[in-house]
Amino acid sequence: MTPKHDTPSGRRPCPVDLAERERQAHVLYRRLATDDFAVDLKIGLNLGFYRTFAVPAIARVLAGTGKMTTRPKVRAKVTGEMMYALIHHGLDAPRGQAVIDALVRLHAGLPAAEEDFVYVLAAFCVTPLRWIDQHAWRPTTRTERDAAHVFYAGLARRMGIDGMPDSYAELAAWMTRYETERFAPTPEGRLLLGSTRSVLADRFPRPVAPLAQAAFGALFDDRARRAFGMRKPGVPLRWGVAAALWARGRWMRRRRAGTFDRS
Repeated sequence: MTPKHDTPSGRRPCPVDLAERERQAHVLYRRLATDDFAVDLKIGLNLGFYRTFAVPAIARVLAGTGKMTTRPKVRAKVTGEMMYALIHHGLDAPRGQAVIDALVRLHAGLPAAEEDFVYVLAAFCVTPLRWIDQHAWRPTTRTERDAAHVFYAGLARRMGIDGMPDSYAELAAWMTRYETERFAPTPEGRLLLGSTRSVLADRFPRPVAPLAQAAFGALFDDRARRAFGMRKPGVPLRWGVAAALWARGRWMRRRRAGTFDRS
């Protein structure tokens, strides 16, 4: 990817009204990531990153660098630090701008299509919120989903990535269509998954981590499992994982009782 604009990091001018909308969206998304759903959003980001391994073109690029297969935890740590620098500081803060500049340099010239870059951002935006809606102490609100979309659309714009759908709902639908058309088994995808599967268990709370490692396949849907060449876990294991996640969500709802007002 090569930025299409002459401004630093390919950043395009930001109208005042859009700048304020992005500022408000960042405040809300940061709260989701660091307070309301700190653990769940981190798990979702990891699951989103795994989904990119199921896209042959992306898997070839990631496997070709060798970094994800030889030093998976180091690479995962660096990626996480960059994402959370953007989340904590914002896209236009000096730290955020430095991360965006680094991302543009890292991705410049990679043999990937524009829509593949859009998919990576979609996976980071949509997958965590889907996980939260299914397994966290409460589902996300429409305002929160819109804030996540504005945040990642702003990142796309600053990186010079075109083709980002105009709303969260459109992005989620686009992501589903893209996966249906593009997901496919590849040796590179299986290699990446095998090299990094321990990283996901590290994202779960310690009491649940052994279950996450043992029930790794149950954390994915059928489309992703087919692309990874995974067998569908048996019913007892799937039910066990679902029950454990349900119990965790119920415990968190009790713990967080009174901290969220939907009105």
